[in-house]
Amino acid sequence: MDPRDLAVHPHHLSAGRHLYPGLVIAQFIHGFEDYVAGFHDRFPVYSLAPEFFVLLHVGLTLLLLALIPSVGHGRPWALKLAKFWAIVEILNGAGHIMIAAVEWQYYPGLWTAPLLLVFGAALGRSLRAPQRAVELEPEL
Repeated sequence: MDPRDLAVHPHHLSAGRHLYPGLVIAQFIHGFEDYVAGFHDRFPVYSLAPEFFVLLHVGLTLLLLALIPSVGHGRPWALKLAKFWAIVEILNGAGHIMIAAVEWQYYPGLWTAPLLLVFGAALGRSLRAPQRAVELEPEL
């Protein structure tokens, strides 16, 4: 097999750009579950007024939605933000699952946390810098 066959081609990176809207939708659904289930009252560090919680999530969703065209066009700064956001969502999803496991009961956001993990990991993996194929010296 030729090592060049293993190289990541630029068109493969475009698949990652198409995962970003899925992560935004997953975050919106997750925020909705958080609100309906009362996350703003149960978060162990601070308690938020429900109105502030909703405004925070609407603002975040609008910001993430505004980035979709730039991510889709492959703007380097937007791809870096998308990669950063993928990491944030992986940590967010993992946090909800870990708190539920420690409390050994449902914790707000648990049902949609796997969406954040899947979309975050897929987006982060797809936006990695392509690995260059290594030219192998023919053995003599």
